[in-house]
Amino acid sequence: MISFDLSALEQAARNVGAASDQIPYAISRTLNRAVLNAENRLAGETWPSHVTVRNRGFLKAALAPEFSKKDNLRVALVDKLGRASLNLHDKGGTKTARGRFAIPTSRVRRGSKGVVASQRPGELKRKVVKGGLIFQAVGKGKNQRLQLMFKLQSSSRVKADVPLRKDFARFMREEMWRELPKAVAQAMATRR
Repeated sequence: MISFDLSALEQAARNVGAASDQIPYAISRTLNRAVLNAENRLAGETWPSHVTVRNRGFLKAALAPEFSKKDNLRVALVDKLGRASLNLHDKGGTKTARGRFAIPTSRVRRGSKGVVASQRPGELKRKVVKGGLIFQAVGKGKNQRLQLMFKLQSSSRVKADVPLRKDFARFMREEMWRELPKAVAQAMATRR
C-alpha cells in the first residue's frame, strides 16, 4: 500500500481559494481523477514499455479503481481479474501451478501468441513423457531419436519486470497536483 501525506495538498487547496468546508470534497475529487489518470498511464506507458503486449486492453481490464469519498480519502487500483499476477510482475517471486508448468526449450517454435498451437504439450505428435520431461520422437528407422521439447515444473521463478507500484506512486503525485486546481474550482462552483 502506498500512502501520501495530504497536508500539502490541503494547504495548496487553501492557497487556491477553497473554503474549509469544501476541502475534503476537492481532495476526494482530486484523488479520484488522479487514480483514473494513473490507471491510464500505467496501461499506456508502464505496461507496454516492460512487457510484450499481445492484448492492448488487458491491463485496463485487469485494473479496477476504488474511489474515495469526502469522509474516506483512500483510493486504490486492484487486480479485479486476479489473472494478471501483477504482484509477481511488480515484486517478483515464485508462481505455482495447479498441475505443472511446461517450460519450452529452444526447439519449440513460437509465434505472436506464444508457443505455436501444433507444438503445445497437448498437441505434440509422437511425444514421450518421461521423468518430468516431454520429448518428441524425430526421424525414422535407425536415425530415430528423442528431442527434448518441454521441462515440467511445479513452480517457476518470476522476475520483477514491471515497476507498477513505483510508477503508480509517481503518477499519482503528478496527477494530484495537476487535478487539484480543477477540483477546487468545481467544489467552489457547486458549493451551497
